[in-house]
Amino acid sequence: MINSIIFDIGRVLIEWDWQGYLSGFHYTEEKQERLAQAVFENPTWKETDRGVWSDEEILQSFIQKAPEYEKEIRMLWEDMGRCVERSPHTDQWIADLKKQGLKVYYLSNYGKTLREKTKEALNFTDVCDGGIFSYEIKEIKPNPAIYEALLKKYSLNANQCLFIDDLQENIQGAKACGIQGIQFTTYAETSEALRNFLNGK
Repeated sequence: MINSIIFDIGRVLIEWDWQGYLSGFHYTEEKQERLAQAVFENPTWKETDRGVWSDEEILQSFIQKAPEYEKEIRMLWEDMGRCVERSPHTDQWIADLKKQGLKVYYLSNYGKTLREKTKEALNFTDVCDGGIFSYEIKEIKPNPAIYEALLKKYSLNANQCLFIDDLQENIQGAKACGIQGIQFTTYAETSEALRNFLNGK
């Protein structure tokens, strides 16, 4: 029997719209593409979530991809909190689940600097029963260690937990640890799928 719901955060409980943020600067198409590749599409971005590299080490990796745009890259980094906005369904969804007697946790690939810049958008975590941001333990999904860390921290039984994430690879990572999962698509579809699951349909 499921007694705990574990949420991913990005693109589930918050909107992560770096494309809209970048396009708001009205750069040329070529410049925008170069900046996207250097920063948000850069494989180094995962290191912001892992929390091992310093901010400057990460920035230098970005700048190496487009050194002529160092000023712009640093500005994008400084204001990246503007990429994040709380989803309109978040508060009510959490409240509804808690009213049903379910525990609610979060498990997110999320960097320390971004968290500091988006505290207000993330304050729904205050009403959750707990959670882990990846940078706190230096592990990222879908590595088994991050799921196991959450289970251990809160003494949860994997077979009593259900994980909701927008990425199938992260759902598979949870399942490998014995946690059941639902892939997030839209709030309407996913909340219905969750209701059906909990009702045994």
